[in-house]
Amino acid sequence: MPRFLTPARITLLVIIYLYQSDQVSTTSSRDVIYFIARRTALASEYDAGTVDDHNSLCTSEIHNIAESLQQWSSRVPGRSMYDVLLQALWSLEGLDSLHTLISQLRRTTETRGLTDEETGCRPVTPSSPLGQFLRRSHVEFTRLQFADSQNLWKAFAAYRAPTFDEWRARNPEQCVEYLEKESSVDMLALSRISTLRVSESASDASAFDTDMLLGFTITQLQKLGARVPDEVKSRLGTWIGHQADSGTQSLHFFMAYFEHWRAGQYNMALESLHRYFDYSLTSGSGGDNMKVFYQYALLHLSVLHADFECWDESVDAMNECIATARENQDSACLNYALSWLLHLRHAHPDQDHSSYGSISGVVGSGGGEQDEITFLKTKAREGKHWLLLSGTLLEEARFELFSGGNASRAHEHIIQAMYLNTQHNLLSSASAASLFHGAGFDRLGQIHVASRDYESIDAIHKTHAPLADRVRASCRLAQTLAFSGSYSKATSILENITSDVQGVLKLEQRVQIFATLVQLRRELHRGNISAAEYHLAQIRPLRSTSDPEVVFEIHILEIELLLRQKRLEEALHKVTQRLSEVKRRGSDFAQRLHLHLLKARIFALGNQSPRAFTIALRAACTAERHFLLGLLLEAIVVLGKILVDLTEFAAARDLLTSGLPHALESHDLYQTGRLFAILGEAHVGFAGFGCEAGSKEQKSQMRIAGGYFEKGRAAFQKVEEHQGQLDCLLMKSRVFAWEGDEASMQLADGMYTQPSLEQDTGGSR
Repeated sequence: MPRFLTPARITLLVIIYLYQSDQVSTTSSRDVIYFIARRTALASEYDAGTVDDHNSLCTSEIHNIAESLQQWSSRVPGRSMYDVLLQALWSLEGLDSLHTLISQLRRTTETRGLTDEETGCRPVTPSSPLGQFLRRSHVEFTRLQFADSQNLWKAFAAYRAPTFDEWRARNPEQCVEYLEKESSVDMLALSRISTLRVSESASDASAFDTDMLLGFTITQLQKLGARVPDEVKSRLGTWIGHQADSGTQSLHFFMAYFEHWRAGQYNMALESLHRYFDYSLTSGSGGDNMKVFYQYALLHLSVLHADFECWDESVDAMNECIATARENQDSACLNYALSWLLHLRHAHPDQDHSSYGSISGVVGSGGGEQDEITFLKTKAREGKHWLLLSGTLLEEARFELFSGGNASRAHEHIIQAMYLNTQHNLLSSASAASLFHGAGFDRLGQIHVASRDYESIDAIHKTHAPLADRVRASCRLAQTLAFSGSYSKATSILENITSDVQGVLKLEQRVQIFATLVQLRRELHRGNISAAEYHLAQIRPLRSTSDPEVVFEIHILEIELLLRQKRLEEALHKVTQRLSEVKRRGSDFAQRLHLHLLKARIFALGNQSPRAFTIALRAACTAERHFLLGLLLEAIVVLGKILVDLTEFAAARDLLTSGLPHALESHDLYQTGRLFAILGEAHVGFAGFGCEAGSKEQKSQMRIAGGYFEKGRAAFQKVEEHQGQLDCLLMKSRVFAWEGDEASMQLADGMYTQPSLEQDTGGSR
């Protein structure tokens, strides 16, 4: 494999010569120099467009370059830049003329005061990207062995051979001269060579191209967390097979490490990581290099262990990484390792805190989590590690939300992180900030604003957002749509993201879990218990996963199923058990409140209203104090039901009426339907116990109750909640019977039988 020069790069040198010798028209000069700059400029990181442009220099076909040059005109009237290029390409008669071309271009970068007449070209600044490219081309061509020079010329002759017919049609006189000079050259042989070149594309790429594409692929794997496309993987495998450099081999195993990791192959990923470290040591020299490679290998090893839920091994590897980074005085690696260890402790809070001694060892003993976060923020600002600072601010916001802290302060940290992302162009961190921003508004009950944040990740940040963030946003958006009864849209969103996560085991499982949760919720509302049990059996084993969001949703729906089956003792046991677990682990504060409200519902259904009232009232006060409006509305619904059971109809009516504005904004239509139904019951009870018989007020209360029952039925219908519809229709029928409205009562009875039949047929299916 050549180190740098390829047939396509020789063609690019010819284009540079044409530009420097002023053979490009004035109107096309800007396009041509842009075309050259995109293929010669070097950078520490490449975007996808630049990589595609550089890949065009690795192809065995000249037509990729020809498509662009045919659009631009030259100084010769009626001739495009492609016509001039063909004439220049076929003017090269051998290695001697190729050496003359490269040497002439090299002289344009010399600063000895050469004039345009001496060089035949305009001068080039040596330190410019174009000057560096010309100098490197000259150095690499000079370093070539004679056999390699011959191979390069043969490859170039085969590369330009397919353009012979086009060149002959445009330049018949020059073609005759060429054939007379090269009468010994068999053009059919050149055609056969060009045919063979299609199957031997390895020599079209250089070691430089391999390293660049491999580095770009690894960067994308690290940032986006996706899999390598099969086409890129096949091309890299062919190129690396012809490359004996140990540095390239180490990057190849580093890419294999990410591939096996995303595919869920723990042993293969571990082996590839060890091979990457071995080859990195072979390519480097000296003990310092070994320590640097060792600390970053430990960093990746810890992340690998954590992803496969090997928590003890992950913490041990990270502790050793921190010790090595402190020894090497590598502040960037040290701060990132501390940040990751802090994140690991939040993700797995039931782990023994003595395992995280490295944090207190650096920050100082006796410091709490807030002190550790403050330390990381200070170090990130001092070192201008803006990505670390953005992540630490989001971690601080999560700490505020999960621990029941100040919601306003949490939103302030999120806004600061978003500002940092915009100010310093931290594209890969923008999606995480949008996720936190949406979660914050979700807790405030602003579901429509949260949905816009989730949608923006795929609409705005799709090209640079990590795949895990996109999947998490799609799952939350699907869950929000399921709450509002849009099951088809929720399923469509999950199906659209499925093709992107194909081959990434953990994300693929997450999408499948949420798709099953959507179906489970739908079957629960339909009253199809057998289908709900089937879906729950599919995802019940996944409760042991480390994702708290998935685990919580599974537990909530399992308890909801038990409530629908009237198995109150089992439901209470599961809620109590889950509450003890989340208190011990220090999980999300909002999840604990949700479980307390479920406990209050169970006591209310078990005719223990006084006990349920105490729990629900405390939960409502806590939710109101911490601005958890979604849970506050749920607490109002539960309290309203308890007050109705206690015959406190006026208090229930006033309490539920205060929650109406939030209910109308809510996307949880099942909750909204329950509120309307209980509010209707409160009005009926107040009409019976708080009004005089036959009075206008009593009739007004009953009429209002009938309207609320209808609104509750409409909300239940949108989420396909059959039992709720039946209850609302039954209460409407009784209200119409009390009013003496026979027509309306018969209409309500007819609607009552229709969902009953649908429920029966749905259960038989």
